This record gives sequence, C-alpha cells and structure tokens, in this order.
Amino acid sequence: MHYKREQRKKIKAIAEKKENGDSDDEEKKVPGQDAIGAIQMMINDEIGEVTEEMKLKETADRVHRKNMDISDIAELEWDELLEQGEYVCSNEATTHYPTPMQHELLLFSPCPRAVGVLASYPRSGNSLLRTMYESITLRVTGSDMQGGLAKHDLVGEMAIGENLVQFVKTHFPERQGGAPFRASRVVLLVRNPFDAIESFFNLMMTGTHTASVAPEVRARAVKIFESVVLKEIRVWKQFHQFWLNQDVPILLIRYEDLIRAPDKVMGRVIKFVLEVKRMDTFFTSRVERSIMAKEKVDSMGSYKPRSGGIGKSMSKYPPELVETLKADKDLVRIMGYLEYQDLLEKPPEKWSEMKPLLHHATEYLPSWANTENKKVVVLNKGNLARGSNEVTHWQRLKQELGMVDGHATAKSVN
Repeated sequence: MHYKREQRKKIKAIAEKKENGDSDDEEKKVPGQDAIGAIQMMINDEIGEVTEEMKLKETADRVHRKNMDISDIAELEWDELLEQGEYVCSNEATTHYPTPMQHELLLFSPCPRAVGVLASYPRSGNSLLRTMYESITLRVTGSDMQGGLAKHDLVGEMAIGENLVQFVKTHFPERQGGAPFRASRVVLLVRNPFDAIESFFNLMMTGTHTASVAPEVRARAVKIFESVVLKEIRVWKQFHQFWLNQDVPILLIRYEDLIRAPDKVMGRVIKFVLEVKRMDTFFTSRVERSIMAKEKVDSMGSYKPRSGGIGKSMSKYPPELVETLKADKDLVRIMGYLEYQDLLEKPPEKWSEMKPLLHHATEYLPSWANTENKKVVVLNKGNLARGSNEVTHWQRLKQELGMVDGHATAKSVN
C-alpha cells in the first residue's frame, strides 16, 4: 500500500509537469506509463481500494442467525459464493459481497465416488498444492498420515473417508500410511529428484519443514548425504513407476510448473479432481482470487518453505555423484517420461527456464475409459518402494554428526 501511495505521488507530479509542458527523468521511474495512462491507473487503483473497503465494511457488519455452528456458517458462505457467481454470470449488480478470503471457512464434504488422491514423493510440493486447493474450493483435503501439518492449518490429517473429504494426500508407496482406502483418480505431483531428495534430507535431519542443515554439519556429512541419495533415488524411481502403471485416470503435474504458473496448473487440477467439464466464470474467479492475489508463491503455502529454488540444490551434490546418477538408465528413462530430460544436459542455473508441460499438465486415460468397467486403486496395501535396503536410520546419523536432536544444529529460515 505504501508503494502504491508513493507511485501515485510520482504519477501526479509527472502529470502536472506534462500539463505545463515540462518533463524530466522522473518519468522513467514509472516504466511503461505515459501521463494519461498513469493518471488512469491511479484512478482505477483508488476506485478499487474504495470498493474493497466497502466490501470489508459490509461483511464485517454481517450477523448470522442464532444457534448456527461453524459447519452451518461455512455452508451458508459457500451458498453465498454460488449466488454471487450467478450474479456475475448474468451481469447483474449485487450489494452483497462474499466473506473476505482470509476469513472464509472450510467444509468437510462427502465424495460421491472413491476419493481422488494427491500422490507425491516427499518434499515435492504436496502441502503447497493442498493449501491452494482448499483456498479455491473451500473444501478440506485429507491425508492418510499424521504428518504434523495440522499446526500449519491443514486440518484434514488422517481423514480419508469418502464421507468426509474428496481429495487425499498420500506418499504411498514411499511409506505406509494409515488404513487402506480406495482412490478413483490420481493427481501425480512430481519434482525433479535432485531438488526433492536434497529437501527430504533437510526434513529428516532437522525434523522440520522449514529449516536446513547447518553448513558446518553439511561439511561433515558429505559421504552420508551421498549414501542417502543413492538409497532415495531407488525409492524415487519405484514410487513414480508404481503410479504411472496404475489403470485409473491420472493427471501428471510438476512442482516446477506449479510455482511458476500456479493459476494454470491449479485450473487443471480443479477440473480433473472435481470432474468439471468446463472451467466457468465461478471457478476461474476462485482461482484468480485465491492465487493471483498473492504476490509470491511462498505466501500461498501452509508454512514458509526453506529457501531454495529450481536447481539450487545441485551445489550440495558432488560431481562424481551427479555423474553416477546420470549414468542410471532407469532414472534417465523415468525423468524423460516426466519431461525432465533437459535437466540432465543443462546447467542448474538454466533449470528454471525449462518448458512447462503442454497445457501445464498431462492427463492419462485408463484402459477402461468411456466404459462402465470402472476401476480403483487400493492404497496402503502391498509392497513399499522403500525396502529394507533403502531404510536410513536418521537418529543414528544425527548422533554420528554430533546432533543432539533434529534442531540443535539446524539453520532456520524463519
């Protein structure tokens, strides 16, 4: 807001000088704006702020009827959103504004079929996508594990039932979740293995989603990190091979596309999970309100992630380890299938320039598409991608490195 006020002062000064026939270098400080356009921008901003203030006042004074519980209020707010959407579609004016997004309530909502799942290897953006999905749909997302994210406002931990949720997080078969359950469709969220595994290493060594291993510990843990990577790359391959072989509808999305074009990716996710044939004005506006109103992707998640970026983890990988991974034919094949093949050829500083998936997601139809012979996949039942040879004894490693607990030598980014 302060930035906007300062910009307006500059714009006003430029406009006055234009009117008097004067000009100076100040105009260059408002790129792409001539005097008339700058004034129009200032007027539009002021109108927008007045309108927003009116909305906030109208909603702040709203009183609900007596004896309504939280669920009743959430249902009412959702109905109001739908009504508002109808007004927008019919170009009718309304003086009733929806509840501000920061105060919207989430609903537990039953699913008419087996749930959809959000499957990912750990540290691939699962929590970020869940938060975005909840903000857009106002529906609680479930999880087949108790991962400590309830304290980060993801309240659906251990909710997997069709009577409660529509969309459930899972890391299966990387690990065993809770009770077995059925899924009718899968959003497969992937992240390049180099960044995902390095982030997983930080998570397991610090015991938090938001801290990194301290540099002095890193210096002593080079061989340990290499050993962990060689184990985890096998898990990463098995995990993705498992899901790519499932005979259910699958939507493949990439973390790198999600953080660069969240509106495009989430549009595909909403359409797929809710089986929406066409993204109408209502859902499009929800995506815009929920995502595009945020200045940074980091602020969309349920917690502030540790500092990083696409490919920045590569500084932690010794050159010999990178060459070993590049020589892994199975890894190269799966990375190619996920359209990560360029990462094996380009320097890490160029990774953020990778092309997004076509239309920001790839949908795979099952063999039984357009028939009545629908299938489901059963989770938390059967073999895991992490066998006995891929198990890491994290507490033992921390003791070897002189870490009393996961936080003692962690470098926090908060």
